[in-house]
Formats: sequence, structure tokens, C-alpha cells
Amino acid sequence: MHYLELISGPLIGAIIGYFTNLIAVKMLFRPLKPIKIGNFTLPFTPGIIPKRKDKLAEAIGNTVGNNLFTRQDVQELFQNTGVRNSILQGVTAKIEKAMEASIEEVVKKFVKEETLERKKEDITDVLTVKIKNGILELDLSALIAEGGSAVMKEKLQGGMFSFLLNDDLIQSIAEPIGRQVEKYLETNGEEIFRPVVEKQLNELLDTNTEQALDLLGMDMDKLQEALNQAYDTLVSENIEKLLNQFDISGTVQKKIQEMDVAELEKLVLAVMKKELDTIVNLGALIGFVIGILNIFI
Repeated sequence: MHYLELISGPLIGAIIGYFTNLIAVKMLFRPLKPIKIGNFTLPFTPGIIPKRKDKLAEAIGNTVGNNLFTRQDVQELFQNTGVRNSILQGVTAKIEKAMEASIEEVVKKFVKEETLERKKEDITDVLTVKIKNGILELDLSALIAEGGSAVMKEKLQGGMFSFLLNDDLIQSIAEPIGRQVEKYLETNGEEIFRPVVEKQLNELLDTNTEQALDLLGMDMDKLQEALNQAYDTLVSENIEKLLNQFDISGTVQKKIQEMDVAELEKLVLAVMKKELDTIVNLGALIGFVIGILNIFI
């Protein structure tokens, strides 16, 4: 009985210390929601982290954005040789894979078919008008006179009517012809040129990517060089503008605020379960030690 009295104090102290710390750890998260009796909210509900979730999110967001993953870190990340090469290799691989596909097939991966058709119509309209206006801006009378004069002089050279052929006569013939041609194109130019533009545009869209590069006088080496220059320009000249639009602290804060409390609990326990278990066991140890000390006091 004497020994039971001696050991009961430390055991009771250990049990009290264990469960006290266990309850304290549980109260970090539990209960997840406030418990109300009428209009009265029970004290310590919800748990500490659910109750202070917004403040916790703000603190973590500021820590990550201002200390752990700053704008300078992001900029250096994009300038890192390994990241740069990985991005460019990925882009190049995508382009090489699309070499056999037509331009239209590639474009359809990024835009809807109805959008593409609408854009084709818009481009056709613009090119048709540009071609018509470009031709109308030419001095058709002068062009017809110049070309017609050379042809007629060559054909009639040495003939009986060659002495009648002079520049004034050709000009008098060319001017009304040029005016009629201009008038006709003004009225019917778009109708004439539109089918031609549509045909050429469709042929261009049917061209595969490799052929399109050939038309531009480019091969994969030149394309790779252009991609390298484009990436360097993007990072050096535009990364700061991009980062100004990217709020790291706010993004982290928003993500934590949107997390379910139960999910947040799992996340914390996945990282700190061993430490929290140690705190609980430490409570038992401290209670046991205090129980032993009470024996000698």
C-alpha cells in the first residue's frame, strides 16, 4: 500500500500532464466551428487556428512574399540557365511536333473554329481593300501609255503606220482607257480581288509549319536563335512589369483563406505531428516529475 501511494502521485501527474497537453494541442484546431447556446458562444470555440485563420493567412503570405519567395527570387529563377533552357527546349519540342501540321490546324489549338473563320473573313476584307486601293493609287494612264507605247512601237516598227505613232497619240488613247479601268476597279475591285485573296489565304493556312518557315527564310536553327532572343528580351525588359501584376503575398494569403479548416489541420499535422506528439509526451513527463517531487516536499 505504501508503494502504491508513492507511485500514484507521479502516475496521476503524468496522466494529468499528458491529457492537459493533448487537449491544448487539439484545441489548436478543434472545434472547427463556434459552438453556440442560444446567442451565447462557448469560450475557446472555435479552435485557435480556425478562429485566427485570416490573421494566420496574412502572416504566412507576408512571410513568403517578403522573405521566402520575393520578386527578386522570381526574376532570378527565370534568368537561371537551367530554367531558361528547359522552357526553350519545351517550346522547340512543341514546334517540331507541329511541323507536319498545317498552320490552320496549329491555330485551331489556340482559338475556336468560329473565331478563326471570323478572323479569316476580317483578314480577307482588309487585304482586298488594301489591294484595290493600292492599284487605284497608281497612275494607270501613265502605266498603260508606257507599256502600250513600247509594245506598239515594237509591233509597228518599220511598218507603214509607224510614222503616225508618237507619244501624244498613245497618251490620248491611254488616258481614257486608264480612267475607264480605274472606274471599273472602283466599282468592282473588291468583287474581283476577294476570291483571289481567299484562295491565297486558304493555301497559306493549308501550308504546314515547316513550309511556312521556308517561306519566311527560316530553319530550326534560326528559329531557335529567334526564340532565345525573344526569351532574353522578355525577361530583361518585361519581367518587372509581369511581377508588378503578380502579388505573391496576396496569392498565398488567398489560398490559405480558401482552404478548408480540416484540410489546413491535415497540412499542419503532416509537417508537425512529431513535434506536437513530443509536446504531449513532454506534458506527461513533466507531470510525472512534479509527482515525484511532491513525495519529498
